[in-house]
Amino acid sequence: MSKNYLTQVVWLFILTVVILMIISITPPIEINHTTKQVDLLSSIRTESEEGNTDNLNTKSTSSETESSSQKSHSNKTMETASGNEKDATPPIHRDVPRKLGDITLIEDYTPKQNGMKHFAKAINRRNHSKRPIRIAFLGDSFIEADILTQNIREALQELYGGCGVGYMAMHSDFPGFRRSIDQVDKGWETHSVAKNYEGQYTSLPLLFHRPSDKAYTLYKGVNKLKYLDHWDVSTIGFIANSNATITLKTDSTTHTYDVTAKDKAQFITLRETTSRLEVRCDNPDIVMWGTWLDGNNGIAVDNISIRGYSGTTIQNLPLKRLKELNDNIPYDLIVLQYGLNRMTNTIMHYDPYTDQLNKAIAHLQEAYPHADILIMGIGDRCDKQGGEIKTMKAIYGMIDAQRNAAMQSGCLFWDTYAAMQSLGGMPEFVNNKWANKDYTHINHNGGRPLADEFVKAITHAIEE
Repeated sequence: MSKNYLTQVVWLFILTVVILMIISITPPIEINHTTKQVDLLSSIRTESEEGNTDNLNTKSTSSETESSSQKSHSNKTMETASGNEKDATPPIHRDVPRKLGDITLIEDYTPKQNGMKHFAKAINRRNHSKRPIRIAFLGDSFIEADILTQNIREALQELYGGCGVGYMAMHSDFPGFRRSIDQVDKGWETHSVAKNYEGQYTSLPLLFHRPSDKAYTLYKGVNKLKYLDHWDVSTIGFIANSNATITLKTDSTTHTYDVTAKDKAQFITLRETTSRLEVRCDNPDIVMWGTWLDGNNGIAVDNISIRGYSGTTIQNLPLKRLKELNDNIPYDLIVLQYGLNRMTNTIMHYDPYTDQLNKAIAHLQEAYPHADILIMGIGDRCDKQGGEIKTMKAIYGMIDAQRNAAMQSGCLFWDTYAAMQSLGGMPEFVNNKWANKDYTHINHNGGRPLADEFVKAITHAIEE
């Protein structure tokens, strides 16, 4: 007589359902990688139900943040009461205005709410300064090829003076993509924080270059935007591990420099107005950071963007190299434009990223005590939901993480998403041909309207 397996099949079915239900209520986990949440009802769940879930997640984040704020305030009160005001925890400001008329404001979360003091001071002294006021934008593919920053540079140079494109790498993988300068180069081996870099040589440019035989780079000014057809000062930053010769050729003169080996970073500064600069070096023991093409004064805006990078390893940059750069190329404002490469539509909370940003900011604050730090929030990004193009729900979690990092680190925050929404959001950017059809990246055309929003915010902040 054959055995009846019906009972075993029924119990196996019940056990499988129970296991799947347990998995489905387990939230995604972010460590170094992201697990994906299983949703047994995804095929029948309505969009309104999903929206309610997202609202619950948002409330949870806000509640956790508020609890953290109350705890910090409580610690500060206890320390002050005990008479130890010197060690008191700085207040965390939360009721910070975010909008004024049509301006998406720069939110000031610094302890004394004077987060633009260094940049504003530099602006006020610009007519007596012997160097340009300098802004560094550290970012990812959102600002690659000087998108957005080229228009911010043009607008600020229109207001405060200056010329030149600022920082340039020795090598570009896509030289024709950038409109703010013409670059031709050959013979450079590039190392970046996103790939195969040797940490002891890396500074704020986030990459360095080693020359091979007959390596060179040629930069030529352009007139596609204002103030880029010439510059007054050319600066080369490098580390020489052995004696070498570096040649700089402008549109009128050739200059040859014999450099000696030093562990400390060295800089060659050529004060000569030119529309052309050729840099040559063929010693592989020379580590080149790059070239800065600036005016004698006014504003300089440096675009330091690396595709696929999220900014988390900034905390590992050698403090010595950061300070060496700051001694020669001082920054007044450092903008962190990241987030795209850490965001996924299966994760709604990014507390680990907040922690990593806090460490990166603390490191920069130590290296650049006279620079203001601004986190530029993630821009609008869309995907298809229920047959319609809508903002990805994970965007809000990333913005929370970035704003929380600004609060906890006591720095500045600018809500790029809100600024884009004031212009119609990513769908309108795509319709206007201001953004690519990936609904993620703005293009050269879209950089200008968004730059106008940023410049309105920054000029309001320093004139307040």
